[in-house]
Amino acid sequence: MPIFTKAHYLSVYNIVCAAVRVSLLLYAARVWYAEGHGAVWGKLNLIVRWAEALTVAEVIHATLKIVPASPLTTALQVSGRNTVVWAITRNYPNVAARELAYTLMVTAWNSADAIRYLYFSVGASGNLGAFLLWLRYNMFIVLYPIGICSEMRLVYCVIAPSRERNVLYQYLLWFGLSIYVPAFYVLFGHMLRQRRKVQQSAKPKEN
Repeated sequence: MPIFTKAHYLSVYNIVCAAVRVSLLLYAARVWYAEGHGAVWGKLNLIVRWAEALTVAEVIHATLKIVPASPLTTALQVSGRNTVVWAITRNYPNVAARELAYTLMVTAWNSADAIRYLYFSVGASGNLGAFLLWLRYNMFIVLYPIGICSEMRLVYCVIAPSRERNVLYQYLLWFGLSIYVPAFYVLFGHMLRQRRKVQQSAKPKEN
């Protein structure tokens, strides 16, 4: 019997990721409260970029069937987030620092991910509580639109300054904005289907 199994790996992975996301969320909240949303970009942008870069592991997990997740929806979310933090906000820091959307985006992302990783961590032990289950399949209804709308706001805000670098860049950004609608439909629809399954399984079976 192997000493370190897939279950052990996923348990450690989810616990570490949960700790990272909770820490980022609390740090962002503290900075936002104490110094305003502009300071969130200044103090967290590097950490946020690398935290999102490391989520490529999620795509690998899904592709290798280490977890029962769709590689397509996972890759869609991971690539979208990394595009925003590496290609949009990193290249236009003045926009990211100015816009409240950056802080809302970071807050929504890390709230959703903290809940997700805690859900997987606690669920693996078989002691999943009703409150955590409720958070997992209800909070996304609020957090996903906040995250998506914040991302779109940031992309939109860099369209004008992008013309100074390359006039063609603006068309790429408009194309990126157009992708958000079907992407949101896929991601949000996936979570709604998962939510329905959980609700149906929780209903008492009739004799």
